[in-house]
Amino acid sequence: MDLNALKTFIEVVRAGSFSGAARRTGMPRSSVSLRIRNLESSLGVRLFKRSTRAFALTAEGQDLYQRSEGALASLADTLADLKQVGPSHAGEIRMTLPADFPARIVAPAISEFCAAYPKVRINVVPTNAVLDLVSENVDVALRIGAANPQDAVVRGALDMELGFYASADYMRRHGAPASIAMATRLIGPQQPELRRLFEQCLDGGVLPQFHVTVDSFTFIRELVLLGQGIGLLPGSLCRTALASGALVKAFPVSASVRLQLTYPSRADISSKVKVFAEILARHLKAAVA
Repeated sequence: MDLNALKTFIEVVRAGSFSGAARRTGMPRSSVSLRIRNLESSLGVRLFKRSTRAFALTAEGQDLYQRSEGALASLADTLADLKQVGPSHAGEIRMTLPADFPARIVAPAISEFCAAYPKVRINVVPTNAVLDLVSENVDVALRIGAANPQDAVVRGALDMELGFYASADYMRRHGAPASIAMATRLIGPQQPELRRLFEQCLDGGVLPQFHVTVDSFTFIRELVLLGQGIGLLPGSLCRTALASGALVKAFPVSASVRLQLTYPSRADISSKVKVFAEILARHLKAAVA
């Protein structure tokens, strides 16, 4: 079997179209189509159901994608590792983390790894979107309480305490609401798991809709400091402002959410990803301490 044709097939599935795969690979669309036809011919099955406007995987195509995607990625990593002499690593590690996660925690881990393995490229993607580990080619993900695939490796990284904070000036002007349910100007992120977390703390109560929603805790903190409402924030982001008196805790209720270190659970996952994950986990543990 032509491994290049198989790789092209995987890119078509990931991109959702032949033209999308052509853009991702830098190949002409005709070449992409030819490789897929040759692959179907060599296997003796149809991999796609095609129409003039869309296409979908056949049962055989779905089975081939599920079986080959992880294996091909592992093979590429293995071949890259074998090209190196001794214990060296090469290739790329792609990781995601929350958009405003403190760089002072992750950067030293990356620095330590790169000093030991200078031939490995690190691609850091700060985003609050929950990217699919396989289709988005994510090697390591640091996530806030997000659901993960069944076969993913999940390690508890650190716990983050969340609470509702307001500026001292806002509380003087508007007064303190008797409860969260009575608050009318709340600011917070859109993640549904965070809303559910606090609704559990309210003994069956319902958290009001946020007046402003933004998936960035540093952005929320700035709005709160400007007196725009009561914001859902990690306590670690508020320590300095609390000490100066600029911020106060609006309600006594708080909740803890776990940041999870997640990576795909392929049995033959590349050794460089394992090493990087171990270093990152150690730095996260030190940050907690």
